[in-house]
Amino acid sequence: MAAPPEVTQSGRKLMVPKIRGLVPKLTALAAALLIAGAVAPLDAAPRAKSVPPPVASIDPAVVAAFDRMSEYVAGLRSFELATTYSFDVVAKNGQTVTVDGTGHYLVRRPDKLVATVKNDLFARTYVYDGKTLVIASPDEKYYARIAARPTIREMLAGAAAEHAIEIPAADLFDLGTPAAASKHATGAFRVGTATIGGVAADHYAFRSKDRDWEVWIRSGDKPVPLKFTLVDRDQPSHPRYTVTFVWWDRSDIPDADFVFSPAPDQKPIGILRIGKTQGSK
Repeated sequence: MAAPPEVTQSGRKLMVPKIRGLVPKLTALAAALLIAGAVAPLDAAPRAKSVPPPVASIDPAVVAAFDRMSEYVAGLRSFELATTYSFDVVAKNGQTVTVDGTGHYLVRRPDKLVATVKNDLFARTYVYDGKTLVIASPDEKYYARIAARPTIREMLAGAAAEHAIEIPAADLFDLGTPAAASKHATGAFRVGTATIGGVAADHYAFRSKDRDWEVWIRSGDKPVPLKFTLVDRDQPSHPRYTVTFVWWDRSDIPDADFVFSPAPDQKPIGILRIGKTQGSK
């Protein structure tokens, strides 16, 4: 199926119309708030026969489609991304509640990233210039600056390992690498076709050890992900994470967009290190 025509919006080339939010793992906030409450299953009548679970199978064509998407996204050198997402949080009483949020990203590989994330619980801005990462909290009037590694993917991994800082949609930067989610799939099949925000997409479903996840990939010659969902089967309530994406081709992002200038009332603070510097022993 031919890709839909590109649309110009405010001087920018709109790669996919209005949709938005990928991470084959929950955000750090969700992971921190997920509390595994033991929920006792309802008693069931004994079965006459035990039925073995179906054996998961992997369709090579589905993995190939995911890998094609991964290689395409990994090859995008400079782009703008908008996301809309929701994730479930399991309270101590076992009840599941949903948190909604949005994100906006400017990316210039290999070493420039600005991410602004807002949801029902907090707002954060992350600014990476190839040398340092700034984490700002405009609602709380503070910011922190830490030394960062020299590429976006290395910075994301270091911030997570050393400071427990997980930037939503960080897994986008694993695409095209051995860490991509498809490398750990135990099942994969094609669901069919769909329309996401007016854009034709191919819908695929995957299963890994403790997660079920789906991806909707734009049809045509620009196979970016348009939507992603994740279900955590390791939790009794099977919490879900859903994110949609809007992509813009941006070759004109200026250096000034990757410079953080604190507001007069924003104060610097330190961030606790929880792990060793990456590469240290």
